[in-house]
Amino acid sequence: MGEEMPGNRAWFQDWANEYDTTLGKVSRHHIMLDLAVLVSGVAPGDEVLDIGCGTGLLSLKFLAAADCRITAIDTSVEMLALFREKVEQYGLSGRVRSRQTSAEEMDFGPGQFDIVAATVSLHHVKEKAPVVRSIRDSLKDGGRFVLGDIDLDTTGDHEDPERLSRILAYLTSELVLAMREGGVQAFERMYDNGRKHILNDGEYCVAMNRWEELCRDAGFRDVTVHPVPGFDYFKVLVATK
Repeated sequence: MGEEMPGNRAWFQDWANEYDTTLGKVSRHHIMLDLAVLVSGVAPGDEVLDIGCGTGLLSLKFLAAADCRITAIDTSVEMLALFREKVEQYGLSGRVRSRQTSAEEMDFGPGQFDIVAATVSLHHVKEKAPVVRSIRDSLKDGGRFVLGDIDLDTTGDHEDPERLSRILAYLTSELVLAMREGGVQAFERMYDNGRKHILNDGEYCVAMNRWEELCRDAGFRDVTVHPVPGFDYFKVLVATK
């Protein structure tokens, strides 16, 4: 997600056909998605926005948990095409609408959603504060913003060895898990993803306490953070309007 550079957009398009067989095979990712759905409090009739939906892994979990309706957005045509195939296959067309757009460009108007969810997508956004404000505006009163992401600060100078040490500590556990559960294909893709975090062009991950600050600054009244069991670097935040 985010205003990717042309090469970065191509990277996501190239990943589309492998996504479910790489990240989609890693247990940690599904545990985080399940936690995000659980703490969202999704209920029948809820309107849910999935930002950076990819191939629909999170959206499908929401749809299985409650008789809700999904609006799904992503910048990748290829990712959306794969998600739409699943929607048709499972007979969910009446409960899902999708659109190619970015978190920065989305404009659904105020008070449209009960839940806005994003998992491992918003760290790709360069200017995070305006997007968090936009998310709050799009929520109904009492609506929840649910963010599942890496609790890691990758900001700073690329030549700073302390910054590099922080990122490599995270990547070691991530790459071992990818190899164990997804094989060489998953390892290769996640290794490539790790290089992006080290040598990014402004799409920095920020620690979860920074996401908390951004939510409070945007006017959310309650913010809680839930650790993903067994995985220290991943957490799920819930912010209530």
